[in-house]
Amino acid sequence: MMVNAYDALLVATHEVPAAPARFALVLQPSQDPAERTSAVLNALIGLGATVKPLSSLDPRVLVVELPGRVFTDPASSFEAAYALADQFDVEAAEPDLPTDFFPDSTSGEIRFAEESAGFPPGCWVPERPQLYDNPLWALKNMNVPEAWKYSQDHDRPDRGDGIIVAQPDTGVTAHRELAGTLTVPGYDVLDRDSDPTDPLGPGGNPGHGTATASVLVASETPTVTGSAPKARHMPIRAIRSVIRVSQVSVAEAIDWATDHGAHVITMSLGGLFSFSLHRALRRAVAADVVVLAAAGNCVRTVVWPARYEECVAVGGVNWEDVQWPGSCRGPAVDVSAPAENVLRATVRNGDGARDFGQGQGTSFAVALTAGVAALWLAHHGRANLIGAARARGETLQAMFLRLVRATARRPTDWKSFEMGAGVVDARALLAADFDLGRDRETLSHTAGADVTVRSLVAEAVSPEAAVDDELDWHRFGPELSFAMLREQQVSGGLQAETPAAPADLSATLAKALTNPKLLRRFGLHTSEPEVGVKGES
Repeated sequence: MMVNAYDALLVATHEVPAAPARFALVLQPSQDPAERTSAVLNALIGLGATVKPLSSLDPRVLVVELPGRVFTDPASSFEAAYALADQFDVEAAEPDLPTDFFPDSTSGEIRFAEESAGFPPGCWVPERPQLYDNPLWALKNMNVPEAWKYSQDHDRPDRGDGIIVAQPDTGVTAHRELAGTLTVPGYDVLDRDSDPTDPLGPGGNPGHGTATASVLVASETPTVTGSAPKARHMPIRAIRSVIRVSQVSVAEAIDWATDHGAHVITMSLGGLFSFSLHRALRRAVAADVVVLAAAGNCVRTVVWPARYEECVAVGGVNWEDVQWPGSCRGPAVDVSAPAENVLRATVRNGDGARDFGQGQGTSFAVALTAGVAALWLAHHGRANLIGAARARGETLQAMFLRLVRATARRPTDWKSFEMGAGVVDARALLAADFDLGRDRETLSHTAGADVTVRSLVAEAVSPEAAVDDELDWHRFGPELSFAMLREQQVSGGLQAETPAAPADLSATLAKALTNPKLLRRFGLHTSEPEVGVKGES
C-alpha cells in the first residue's frame, strides 16, 4: 500500500523552531495549478503547510513549506518526496535539501593561513606573496586587457559596458573595492525584499558574494580589478552560505534575474540535481541569458547546476595554467579560468588588516568568465548576437559556449577530457568569426536527469553502472545525485567500483536499483529484498 504523504512527512521532519522544510512539486502538463494547490493544502492541513508557485515564470512548480519542521536526514526526506509525488500524481517531487557539495573557504574575515579550514586536505595551496606584485595576473592569463583594447581600437563598447550581470550568492556588502561598481536593483530571495545586502552573520561564508563580485565588476582602482568593470551588477542574495546551498532558492534567483532583465547569470555555488533548478536554467537560456556556474570544489566531479548541458561549466587553473588541485573535473567541464590565489576583496571586522587578498576556488573562475561573457555581449551588441544565433539555429547560450570553447587557449599537455577546451581567451573570443567551431562539435541542450545523472554514475562507477533501463532515472535523479556526490566526499574522489559501506538511501530507491555495479557501489546486495531507512540524530 502506498505510504500516505502525511505519514511520510512525519517521518521526514520533526517539530522544532528552525528553518522550515520545503518540497518542490512539478505538475503534470494536464494538471491545474490552482486545483493542485488546493489538494495539497487540504491533505497537509494538519502540518500547517503553505503552498506557492516557484515564481511568476513557473506556476507549474509548487513549493510546499512546512513551518516549524525541518529535515532530519536525507533518506527520509527523499522518501517523503516520493510519497508526495504518488499522493498528488505530480510529474516529480524533490526535497529542498541544503547540501554541502561545494566546499569553500570558511569566511573572508579569517587570515589566509586559516582558509584551509573550509577545504579538505590536498584541496588548496598556500598563498603566493609574489603574486601581489602582479595584481592583474588572472586577467592577463585570460587576455582580458587585450580584449578591452581590442574593443576600444574598433570603437566598440568595452569592459562590458551596458551589460547586466546577475549574481545569486550570499549578497554583497559595502566595500572599498566595489565603491565604483555600476549596479542595478537586486533582490533578497531569502527575506523577499529588495535589499541584497550580505548580513555577514556567523557561520557559512560571510563576504563570499562580495569577494566573487570583486573579480567580476570591481573598477580598476584601488587594487582589485574585475574582468568587466563597466558591466552593471545585479546582486541577488539567494543563499546564506555557499557551502549549504538550497536548490529551490537558487531557482527562484534565476527566475528573478531573468524576469528583471539580466543578460548574464553567474553562479559561484553548486549542489545536487534539481528539477526546479533545471527548469529555471532552461527558461533563462530560452530568454537569451548567458548562464555560467562553477564546476565545483574538492568533490572531484562536476556538480549541478554546472553539470547541466545547457550551462557553461568553468573549472579552475593557476597562474601557470596548471589545474588548481581542488577543481572539479571531467567531461562536463567546458572551459577553465584562474581559480588559485586570485586577488579579490575580503571582508574583515575592522582589525586594520588589508581588505583584499588571495582567494581560491572555482567561484572565482566562473565570475571571471562571466565578465568575459559581458565583454563579448557589449563588443558585438547583444541584439546583434541574438540575431546571429537565430540565423544559425542556436540559442545565444549555445553560440557563446561554442565560441568560448573554440577560442580557448590550449596550454601544453592540456587535459581536455578533465578541464574543458582550454583556458578562456577574451581577446580571441571577441575577434572570432561567428561560425568558428560549427564544424567541430554539435552541442546538445535537451538533456535532463536521464543524461546528467547517468553521466555522473558513469564517471564515478563505470559506464556499465549507468545502464539500467528498468530504473526511473527522472524520478530518482535528485536522490541518486545526492548519494553519488556524498559517496564522492566520503571516498575522496572517483574510485570506480570501490565497494562502499551500505549507503543511506531511501527504501524506495534501494528497492528500485537493479544494476549490480551500482548496487555494489552503494554497498547493497541483490539478495536483500529491501534496505531500511537509517536516521540521523
